[in-house]
Amino acid sequence: MSTPLPNPIKILVKGASTVGWFGVMGGPRTDFGFPRAMEEALLQSGRPVELRTISVPSERTRTAVQRWEHEMIGYSPDVVVLVYGHYETVHLFLPWWLERHANSRVVPPRAWSTFYRKRILWPIWMTLAKLQSRLDQKIDPTFRRRHRKVVADLEKIITHTQELHSPLVVLFELIHPAKRYQSWFPGMARRIDVMNEAVESMVKRIDLPNVRYFRVSELVDKYADGDLEIATPDGFHYSPDLHRKIGEHLARDVAEWADTQGHLKIETKRSRTRSTRPSQQAG
Repeated sequence: MSTPLPNPIKILVKGASTVGWFGVMGGPRTDFGFPRAMEEALLQSGRPVELRTISVPSERTRTAVQRWEHEMIGYSPDVVVLVYGHYETVHLFLPWWLERHANSRVVPPRAWSTFYRKRILWPIWMTLAKLQSRLDQKIDPTFRRRHRKVVADLEKIITHTQELHSPLVVLFELIHPAKRYQSWFPGMARRIDVMNEAVESMVKRIDLPNVRYFRVSELVDKYADGDLEIATPDGFHYSPDLHRKIGEHLARDVAEWADTQGHLKIETKRSRTRSTRPSQQAG
């Protein structure tokens, strides 16, 4: 009989564009996002992995709540990585649907569509964005209390995931926008601070060893000398190098946790031997 294969670690990574987009796009195929870098590191350590990544630009946390049944129940992941709350900190008052509409990459290549976007939609959007940036300097940037809704949605997702046999759940710390976007979103850094504090407090309150808070800022300090221009070249999204470092650190955390799970342990020594010969009987 052949040696049985170990169970793969089933990992689900979900989030908005932070999960799947790079601060520098168009690079080589070896520029892995952190989910694939995590998968590569686990495979190189000899651990089988089955990984799914769902990254939808501008996706809100409330949408993740609505889709959890479809994405999680049948898959039943061992590890769930959630990168949410970032999009909710971007705008002071502009509606999410307008932002997505103005910046959508799913646009039909038609003359009327090009005219509409270039001559009508984009000027309106820029005017509203400039107005927002001025107001963002004068109004309490956290007055809409979006962090409370995000935390409530994340806690609902965590509650649901614990019903799926208590997987490891990892929630990400958000990092500030780099300099190029600070003038457009003056209050975003403050909103991110409030969001991070609220999410981390929720994790502490839940107080489960398999619900964790992942500090991205520590990796920015370690591998980019704390320079957000290096860590997020486009102002928002991780550089290829930071993606890889995040993936490698996540892989180590996942591997350590997997060693505590009976169905995911990898035996280093096999003492069991099997005879392939039929027993001999005296004639």
